[in-house]
Amino acid sequence: MLENGPLVSLLIPAYQAERFLGATLACALAQTYPNLEIVVLNNNSTDSTPAILSAVRDPRLRVESNSQTLQLPDNWNRLVEHAKGDLIKVLCADDLITPDCIATQVAVLSGRDDVALVSCRTDFVDEVGLPLRNDRGLSGITGPRTAREVIRRVVRSGGNPIGPTAAVMFRRNDFDTVGGFDGRFYFPMELELWTRLLTRGSFVGIDATLASFRVSASSQTSGTSAHAQYTQQRAVTHGLVRDPRWRITVGDRCIAAVNAQSMQLRRNLLYRDARRRARR
Repeated sequence: MLENGPLVSLLIPAYQAERFLGATLACALAQTYPNLEIVVLNNNSTDSTPAILSAVRDPRLRVESNSQTLQLPDNWNRLVEHAKGDLIKVLCADDLITPDCIATQVAVLSGRDDVALVSCRTDFVDEVGLPLRNDRGLSGITGPRTAREVIRRVVRSGGNPIGPTAAVMFRRNDFDTVGGFDGRFYFPMELELWTRLLTRGSFVGIDATLASFRVSASSQTSGTSAHAQYTQQRAVTHGLVRDPRWRITVGDRCIAAVNAQSMQLRRNLLYRDARRRARR
């Protein structure tokens, strides 16, 4: 523990990020938690991303750059390598967090050494920041939860009830221990990491909306086919089912089979709404 609490690394991967990077940096710089470094990794962008970053004068901000463009999983792992903090939060360059987000999550992780992962509810917003879906995530897993409770909820949901990176904070030591982001699961890469981090401790779901996930028609997620998303999500689920430590029941598996398809349908509708708004 440092004098002002543990050092937090707020990590922003930036690739061709000129459209939304300014807003993301603004919410990062508005954080009330004092012991914070903000690290942006410019993934060899050719747009105005470097100019936007060079215009910011704040001692908390450190900019790193790749000499060649890395694939997303490699870039995110490289970004964590640059972190100096004990606690890690990855914020995509088009997402947002409230000013008290980091302070609220640090209070949980600092007070309970047994907790490996903390998350909050999330708003889904469109390209101009207007709401698409409010207060999403953490269904059935608010408050302190055992790792098994959360894993069972992941399996049964057919989706990611824990939330995107903007909603989550974890410990650097746990990230290194479990091996970081796994590029084999491109679409559910975040969720797959969350499940491995839960082998390191318990979970707390904060019953407050402290993050916003931007649903952009041009995002990398929107470009992943529905079939690929469904297949990768099921692969993560099957891995959890086969892991004896989670003791997944036959009932869990039956519910998962039903919910997986309905969850994919809801995802498709969400991105369809985002694309329709973008065309206006």
